[in-house]
Amino acid sequence: MKMKATDIIHENKTELNIIQENLSFSYLHAVSSRAGGSCIEVGRNSDNNGVDAHLKFFGKFSDKKNSLTQIDINVQLKSKRHKLIIADNKISFPLSVEQYNKYIRKSTTPFLFVLFHVSDDVQQWLTLSTDELILRKCAYWTGLYGASARSGQKTTLHIPKKNILSVEQLKNIVRKISEGEKLNYE
Repeated sequence: MKMKATDIIHENKTELNIIQENLSFSYLHAVSSRAGGSCIEVGRNSDNNGVDAHLKFFGKFSDKKNSLTQIDINVQLKSKRHKLIIADNKISFPLSVEQYNKYIRKSTTPFLFVLFHVSDDVQQWLTLSTDELILRKCAYWTGLYGASARSGQKTTLHIPKKNILSVEQLKNIVRKISEGEKLNYE
């Protein structure tokens, strides 16, 4: 029997949101671990300042001369369980201007905005057997370097649908950062 998130009693909404948030961190941990890095959840102070996690990587990521061998990335992690709004191959994600302006501030540490998408069917979020552990759906990412500050109450982030946060994509992001490239907002 399919059980949609909307079928869960209203009183359990907070619990459902916590599970969804924890699964999004699990996804980020799994991908960063498989890519050779580590994922560290941050404390409330950093979270209140727009950073949920730090990714750390050590090693040689590029053959280019003078490339970095230690990479740190700040991550803001959001999750969504309803249908994604997609136009022009970009996912639209609404958020407050106050949040958005926190995410785009200038920093010495590269920043990723990650959107984890889960099914409306809660029973499909995670399944396991003795042979496999399956966390369904995926996460999408965007850099916000070069994004302009906005005013008003609400705004929308546009995340390229091609930017699936996979092991290979994350390795490519780390390589680019090691070579001095910025994670530009497209």
